[in-house]
Amino acid sequence: MFTLSKAFPVGHTVAKRWYKVLAIETSCDDTCVAILDRKSSIEPPRTIVHLKETLNSASAGGIIPTKAHLHHQQQIGPVTHRALQSAGMPNIDLVCVTRGPGMPGSLSGGLDFAKGLAVAWKKPFVGVHHMLGHLLIPRMLNNGQNPRFPFVSLLVSGGHTVLVLSRSCVDHEILCDTLDIAVGDSLDKCGREIGIRGNMIAKEMEKFINQEPLQLNVPMQLPNPLRNKSTRVDVQAFSFAPFITALKGNLTKPLSEYQVHEVRSMAYQMQEAIFHHIVTKLKLVIRLNKEKFEGVSSFVLSGGVGANARLRNLLETEFGDTFDNFCYPPLELCSDNAIMIGWAGIELFEKHCLTTDLQATPVRKWPLTHLLEVPCWDSTK
Repeated sequence: MFTLSKAFPVGHTVAKRWYKVLAIETSCDDTCVAILDRKSSIEPPRTIVHLKETLNSASAGGIIPTKAHLHHQQQIGPVTHRALQSAGMPNIDLVCVTRGPGMPGSLSGGLDFAKGLAVAWKKPFVGVHHMLGHLLIPRMLNNGQNPRFPFVSLLVSGGHTVLVLSRSCVDHEILCDTLDIAVGDSLDKCGREIGIRGNMIAKEMEKFINQEPLQLNVPMQLPNPLRNKSTRVDVQAFSFAPFITALKGNLTKPLSEYQVHEVRSMAYQMQEAIFHHIVTKLKLVIRLNKEKFEGVSSFVLSGGVGANARLRNLLETEFGDTFDNFCYPPLELCSDNAIMIGWAGIELFEKHCLTTDLQATPVRKWPLTHLLEVPCWDSTK
């Protein structure tokens, strides 16, 4: 039997075999709200409703934090109201919300609203680590049974590129991180440089590459950063900033003078080079940390870039002998969403009896390795 927090400062105990969760995600430019029905501990929760309103940043050339903050302030109330109405105005028993990492203005829009709901409803809430949501969401499909701990995850998005070894929901080790920008940011910047537009440029670039058969008629010189040399050996890190510089160096004439098939050739080569860099560094980490991969049978690919079919295929081809199974979220759950925040909150609440104090504030930088070291965690044990 589940028992919701006895320690919640303004609430009361609700004991039942099932409960409903309201989840909110506002770490960047998506205002996301979901309602999950946790009917039992032996089956996955049912998603009753999931809504998302995304700030249109295409004309601005990128996300402007002040506009994202305003977007969340304007949208979080109406989106939550629509979600509750769509679900038939259910009684909510647990509120889960992204607490960090992310843009403070965006995070505060969701976190403050979630705390207000928790107070009004006299229910506990859980402040969730955004990347923990991406990491755990494949487990939701199997009610936490697959992938089993320990497993490794490659979390790839516009804000993060990190290889994580997870021994439990709260015990994580970073095996490889980026020294500069994230892979999604690099793909976006490269795509923008060759004229690709949209709200999710990396995704648009993948579509563009796959539209027609490729003609590799624009040879490019592209890097594989952090390769060994006399002053640098076996660096266990990613680096994606050099790809943007390299792309600019390969443009020998104004973009308007390139044919569409030539731009497609450049886009393909850029994507291949970036993904090849990921594969190279993963092989290095596995080779240098063999003992840490003992007992690890599952590989998780998650985050917005994790929806890329070419990246999935490369990883399975290159590491099929290393891991027994590869786990991916459904495509609609690769990008930021509230469902993953709700599931991560459920895992923290049920397996580790954790809720969050009402004094909690947004955490802009929050390493997964220090998940429980930020203030305002409460234990319901």
